[in-house]
Amino acid sequence: MKKRMLAWILASLTILSLLAGCGGKDTSTPSNGSDPASGSTPNAASDPSGSEEPKVLKIGISADLMTLDPQAHAHNSTDNMFQMIGVRLFRRANDMSLVPTIVTEYEIVDDTTWKMTIRDDVVFSNGDPLTAADVKFTLEREATDASLVENNFWKGIKDVEVIDDHNFYIHTFDAKPDLLSLLAKSGGDIMPSKYIEEVGMDEYIKDPIMAGQYKLKEWIPNDHFTLIRNDLYYGDAGIWDEIVFRPIPESSTRVSELLTGGVDIIDNVPPNEWERINTSENDHMVTGDTSRILLLNIRCTEGSVTADPKVREAIELAIDKEQICDELLQGAGTPTRTRVGSGVTGFNWDLFGPEKGNLYNPERAKELLAEAGYPNGGCPVTYTAGRGRSLMDSEIAQMCAAMLTAVGFDVNLQIVDGSVLSDIWSSKTNEEIIQIALSDSQYDAAYPLIHYGDFNRVAGLTDYDNKECQALYESALVNMDLEERAKQMEEIQAIAAEDRPHVCIAQQKALFGVSNKIQFSPRMDDFYIPNEITPAD
Repeated sequence: MKKRMLAWILASLTILSLLAGCGGKDTSTPSNGSDPASGSTPNAASDPSGSEEPKVLKIGISADLMTLDPQAHAHNSTDNMFQMIGVRLFRRANDMSLVPTIVTEYEIVDDTTWKMTIRDDVVFSNGDPLTAADVKFTLEREATDASLVENNFWKGIKDVEVIDDHNFYIHTFDAKPDLLSLLAKSGGDIMPSKYIEEVGMDEYIKDPIMAGQYKLKEWIPNDHFTLIRNDLYYGDAGIWDEIVFRPIPESSTRVSELLTGGVDIIDNVPPNEWERINTSENDHMVTGDTSRILLLNIRCTEGSVTADPKVREAIELAIDKEQICDELLQGAGTPTRTRVGSGVTGFNWDLFGPEKGNLYNPERAKELLAEAGYPNGGCPVTYTAGRGRSLMDSEIAQMCAAMLTAVGFDVNLQIVDGSVLSDIWSSKTNEEIIQIALSDSQYDAAYPLIHYGDFNRVAGLTDYDNKECQALYESALVNMDLEERAKQMEEIQAIAAEDRPHVCIAQQKALFGVSNKIQFSPRMDDFYIPNEITPAD
């Protein structure tokens, strides 16, 4: 019965993830537990041209790493690095279905107990074997350390009971239908408990030892971080000898680096640069789907001007999301009213698309401000946005600020560097409005909806406190009836859409500039999987 339940969970998650429309080759895990990260190119590090030159992949990214602690972030660039140098118990295949990575067998013993077996040939890059004790250390640290950024997602794990070096039980406080997707997300990269016990966590995060296909060679903040192949990796060798990531916040500079051969791939290419890349003899544009939602995080904190729901509604009605998607994003975005991305388990389709996702009504926005005590306008808000952190972020902020001003808001627009925006976000020092783009690394609505269902997660950020949402969320977290659970998630989204702790603007597409020397197809999770990026024939 429990094995059938597990199969149902995995099948349901796979079917829902396929709705995202992601293409690409099948990288699902064979039944013997071999690693999908290795792709289908054994010994691919050899150069087919016969050259002995190192094969180096250079990627220009819009934001630098935040930390070298694998569990102290909720940040795309940082997660991208860790999924290359680390291994998780499960991961997402190219079609976003869940597959085992180092797990060879698993079953649901009862509603709060999962039994798992891991491979016996996995070692960390320092030579220490990866055992069940390391799984225990990793999962229990994330589940019990409240200072970690994503502790709220992991705290449903009670403990890990080690049976022997390669077998263990995961005990949860309650039934946890999203456990496997949790194990595949950021924070799940297995860390070496023995090594950390010897050197201490502070020393460890200066040079993290992990068990992935690559290992970190160096990180020079705001300049580059370089990965090299891990010769002790249990799977096939990586195609690339080195992978160099270069943080380049300014989009025009990223494009210039691509066109002059300084990098092979760049992200977040703004529409005004598409033609320059596509008309180049050496480069081309590539577009992909994402779960990333561009939104305005709005303070509901008592005493703030945006604590008034009429003011928050006026903000949404003042913004023409379709104009933003059509004119600024040039079709690389779809209007939405939900923090959950399309294709994610539990997504509410009634809040998505040009008609349902855009409530633009400037006249009604003016009326709402008058009802809120601003009949002649002048409602003061500070609006903070980044520059180069996400696609067209500063331009979108300027357009939104103009739309808000047009209906009577007195907007103090502050555009800051992407790293500064990340600091403001993580420290919860935002004022009334902060514009940010957020992805879903778990591909389950439980991940984004924590903003409405767990007050501890948003205390000091939005201070949104809705008891109905919280009750629905707590129920959904332990609901093993997946259809009923999905309806609960949809209802949370509908309530939050009316309360507006977030004014969601658009679900964005990923836009990359790629050298013709490279074959690259984007993934919905924005991950760069080394063996899915190959030299062109």
